[in-house]
Amino acid sequence: MKKTALLLVLAILLSALSASAEGVFPDPDWGALLRERTTMVKEKDFELYVEGGTENAPYFGAKFEPRSGVYIGMTAETSEEFQPLGSYLTYIESFSQSDIYYPANIMIEQDNVISMIGWTVTDLGDVDYDAINQTLDMLNSYQKPMFVRFANEMNCSQLGDDPDLYVEVFRNVADLIHQYPNLAVVWSPSDLGALNKPFEYYYPGDEYVDWIGVSCYTQKYFNNNQDTEYKDSVYFMTGDFSWATNRVKPIVEFMKKHGINKPLMLSEGGVMTSSAFGDSEENIASWTSPRLRNMYWSLIMRYPQIKMINYFNINRPYETEKFDISPYPYASAIFKEAAESGAYIRSLGDSPDFVFSKADNGDTLEAKAGVVPLYTLAYFPQNPDISVTYRVDGSWIHSASQIPYRCNFDVNSVTDGMHKLTIETAGTLRSYTFYKSGQYICFGHEPEILTAPPASDMPEISIYIKNGGLQRLEPDQPPVIVDGRTLVPVRVIFDAMGMYVDWNDETKTVSAYGGNTAIKLTIGSNTLFLQTPNGSDEIELDVPAQIIGERTLVPLRAVAEACSALVEWDDATRTITISDWSL
Repeated sequence: MKKTALLLVLAILLSALSASAEGVFPDPDWGALLRERTTMVKEKDFELYVEGGTENAPYFGAKFEPRSGVYIGMTAETSEEFQPLGSYLTYIESFSQSDIYYPANIMIEQDNVISMIGWTVTDLGDVDYDAINQTLDMLNSYQKPMFVRFANEMNCSQLGDDPDLYVEVFRNVADLIHQYPNLAVVWSPSDLGALNKPFEYYYPGDEYVDWIGVSCYTQKYFNNNQDTEYKDSVYFMTGDFSWATNRVKPIVEFMKKHGINKPLMLSEGGVMTSSAFGDSEENIASWTSPRLRNMYWSLIMRYPQIKMINYFNINRPYETEKFDISPYPYASAIFKEAAESGAYIRSLGDSPDFVFSKADNGDTLEAKAGVVPLYTLAYFPQNPDISVTYRVDGSWIHSASQIPYRCNFDVNSVTDGMHKLTIETAGTLRSYTFYKSGQYICFGHEPEILTAPPASDMPEISIYIKNGGLQRLEPDQPPVIVDGRTLVPVRVIFDAMGMYVDWNDETKTVSAYGGNTAIKLTIGSNTLFLQTPNGSDEIELDVPAQIIGERTLVPLRAVAEACSALVEWDDATRTITISDWSL
């Protein structure tokens, strides 16, 4: 365990013992907390972003973490009009449950998604670990990658009344979950929670957690009170201060303070779309629209460590504020626009088209059809109705009035060489220098224009897979022959065979999970590690796994035969055919 993690766990235990001994939680320093929250909600954001390369995304090597991009998900049973999605949100509600609720069970089985399983429990005083094992066996039987979010929102419920008990139970359950290669552990408090129950009381330690999650609901009113006091709207970030980019700041600061380097997700969340207070639909839409856009655009610009957002598209009649978007065309359209933007993952194993990158990070940007998209992250407290104006060399080129304030910049409108771009709103202006060369621009320095290597005279190798019919695979990096062995892009092969692929950038290790089979290879190593119900095995490779053209390539025959697949090679046509695999 890292030193920071040890110190954090010690702090948790000491605070938990103190709270248990006193029978109550110590009162916070209300003045200091108000000042801290005031700083958070008053912090302005005004920055230019571009569509950067996916290699620029932060990566922590966590289980099931995509190398880049953000899984976009929704409650499974209300997601039909929003397909395809990269994630399904669903729930189990007892220690022992024989199956996932219908229709989520059918959808998870049939669709190419990763699942967020919210495991709701109400009492940690008498935990049935045998029942928990049975439920985990049930989840494992789907042989699909799943996040298990056990005993969430403990910082605003009775689950958190005894912190040391919570930590003990969570660790025990996490150890059980980690026995299954297709299950990952998510520790997921409420984004704000009770003010006297800070995150530190409940964090179980890095080795027990794969991802950090939060429930993040953008609410107009605090505690169902239309007359919310100013200080309460600051403490709980409601009303004017209710933006997803504000509400995640406490968990981000907690992670930074304690050196917790893990991907972050909105385990579930939403923006208020109706209330019991008689607000007109027009007034609600004007309040909700920019905040929904903030959740799906500004949030992943500001916090690139966020790798999943699950929308709670459910109408609960008994709740004062509701968050479902299906009945509201404007809200549904915002969700779909973001999902189709290219920044989100909408199918397991896919990669996004781009990740948002600060303009001054130095990306070389190639114009498509003469256009480079520009975006602005703009937040000015208590001023949601702003517009952003773009100028190049002092001349107006575009104004945008809604998040993400996109400008399709025509690079052919300027000459090659150095130029100045400015963004302006609410009396605030920022300037950026960029260089243009042909169809390329780059902020801060001249573009680094890369040319492709010369093509080989040999025809490319084709890959076909037999799965009912015959399907040709189309990898973006063609197979190559090294020392007489054919190396293929690992993701496209394992995806076609129904396996989930995970990449650890720190250790340069690729893992694949499917059925009862797990495979692991490390770049540069000649050893393939294989785990099946019959035990573990190490297979020596003639050629090590390696990175070519920014893609991980592996020896085809050894990997396919580890899955008991039949591999055929036609030298005349340079064709590979894979069939009859067993996982």
